[in-house]
Amino acid sequence: MAHLNRDTPLYLQIAHRLEQRIRDEVYPVGSLLPTEAELVEAFQVSRHTVRQAIEQLKRNGILSARKGVGTKVESRGSDASTRFRGQSRHDLFDFSNESELHFETKTEVIARGALAEELQVTAGRKFTHAAGLRYFKGEDVPFCWNEAYLDESVKEVLQGVDVLRKALFQMIENYTGERITSIHQELKPIQIEGMLAEKLDVIPGSLGLRMTRRYLSSRGRMLEYAIQTLPTERFNYRTILLADEQ
Repeated sequence: MAHLNRDTPLYLQIAHRLEQRIRDEVYPVGSLLPTEAELVEAFQVSRHTVRQAIEQLKRNGILSARKGVGTKVESRGSDASTRFRGQSRHDLFDFSNESELHFETKTEVIARGALAEELQVTAGRKFTHAAGLRYFKGEDVPFCWNEAYLDESVKEVLQGVDVLRKALFQMIENYTGERITSIHQELKPIQIEGMLAEKLDVIPGSLGLRMTRRYLSSRGRMLEYAIQTLPTERFNYRTILLADEQ
C-alpha cells in the first residue's frame, strides 16, 4: 500500500483512494465494489477502517449498499465544488481534514459597533482574528477565503499554527474540555470585490457566497465565529434526504 499521511484519518485516505479508483473506472458506475474482505487485503487495513471509508462514500452518494446484493458504485464522485456539504459535525471534520487553511494574518481585536453586532456579542469582548486562504489538499486554486474570530479564552489554540489541517472547533474542544453543542450556520449571496477578488483570483464583482458559523459551548458562550467567502463556481451545496424505514 502507498505511503499514508499521518495527519489525515486513515478511513478518509482509504475513501479517497476508493473514489480515485471509481473515477479511473477501476470500479465503474453500476458495478459492485469488491467485498469487505477483499478491500481489507488490498489496502492492508482493518475491517473497521474499510467500513468507515465505505460509509463516507455512501454519505457522499458515491456508493449504495443492499443486503444480499453488495455495495454498488452509484457515481464517479465529484470535484472540489461538490465536496462541501457541512450538514453535520462529521461533515465539518471531513472538510477540515481534506483541506488546508493557510493563515496570512492574526490580530487581536475588540468587538465594537458593527463587529459586535455581527458576532452578536456584548461590545468590548476581545477576540483573535485569523484569516487566510483555504485549499483542498494537492490543489493550487484556493477554495475560499476563511476568517475566524476566537474568544479570548481560547486564543492560545492558534499559537504557532500557520497552516490549519484540522477542524478549529475540535481543537477548541480539546483545549477547553468542553463540547461545542450547537453550530449556527447562515449562507447569503454576495459580490466579491477588492482584495478578496484578487486573492481568490476572480473578476471584481463576481458572484460569491458568504457562509458564517457561530460555535456555541454547552454554556451558550460563543467560542468561535467563522466566515467563509466562496466564488459560486467553486461551491455546490448538496444534501441527501433518506426515506424513513417502513
